[in-house]
Amino acid sequence: MDQLVALVTGGGSGIGLETVNCLKRDHQVISADVAFDPRTTRMDKTISYEMDVTSQDAWGNLLTLVERDYGRLDSMVFSAGVAPILGLNKTSATDVQKVLDINLTSIMLGVRVFWDLLKSSKSSIVIVASVAGLVGQNASAPYSASKGGAISLTRALATELAQYGVRVNSVSPGPTNTKMIQRHFDSLQNGTQARNKLIQRMPIGRLIDPAEVAKPIQFLLSSDASAITGCNLIVDGGLTATFDYGNEFAGGEKHD
Repeated sequence: MDQLVALVTGGGSGIGLETVNCLKRDHQVISADVAFDPRTTRMDKTISYEMDVTSQDAWGNLLTLVERDYGRLDSMVFSAGVAPILGLNKTSATDVQKVLDINLTSIMLGVRVFWDLLKSSKSSIVIVASVAGLVGQNASAPYSASKGGAISLTRALATELAQYGVRVNSVSPGPTNTKMIQRHFDSLQNGTQARNKLIQRMPIGRLIDPAEVAKPIQFLLSSDASAITGCNLIVDGGLTATFDYGNEFAGGEKHD
C-alpha cells in the first residue's frame, strides 16, 4: 500500500503537535504552523511547513506541494487556533476578525482548496473545536463563536462530502494543559489561584493532557471510525456533563 499522507495545521505545539506525533507512526505528516521557520524542514516522517492558514495563496501553495510530492491526502486535521480571553467591549473589530479568520474561516479555505484531492483520496477530516462552542465562556465571545461555528461547519461538511466517501468529524476539548493556557494563567495577577480553581471544577481533578485529545483524533481519522461522520466528540474530563451547585448545596461536606 502507498504511504498514507496527513496534514495537520497548528502542528507546532499543543494538541496539534501531539496529533502529529500520533499520526507519524503510520503517515507521512505535513505539519503546518505559522511559527515554523520559512524553510520547509523534512525529518522523521514529518515535514514542517511554515504557513499562514488565513491566506488563500498559502493554501494554494500547499496544495501544489501535496499534489506534486504525494498525489493524495488521507487525513486532514485543523488544529490551528487562537484563544484570546478579553471582554467583547475591550476587543477591537480587527481582533474579532482575526479570531474568526484563524479558527473558522481557515477551515473553509483549506477544505475548498483541497476539495478535489479530498474527494479522490476519500479523506477523513477532523476539526479541533472546543467546549467553548457548546457552552458560554466568560470574556471569550469571538472564540466561543468561532468554535460553535466549527462544530456546525463539521456537520455541514460531513453532509456535503459524504457522497464522495469523505468523513468529517470534530473534537471539543475542555481545558487542556498546553503552553497557550499556561500563558493565560501567567498573564493574570492571581494566575495560580485561577488555575487551581479551574482544576477543582474538573470532575477528573486535573487538566487534560494534549495526548488525550490527539488519540481520539487519530481514532476518528482511522478506518475503525468508518461509520462515524458529522460527530462532535467531547473530550473534556466531564466538565460539560456537570452542573456546579457549589459546595454549600450538599451542606458544605465533601463526598466520600
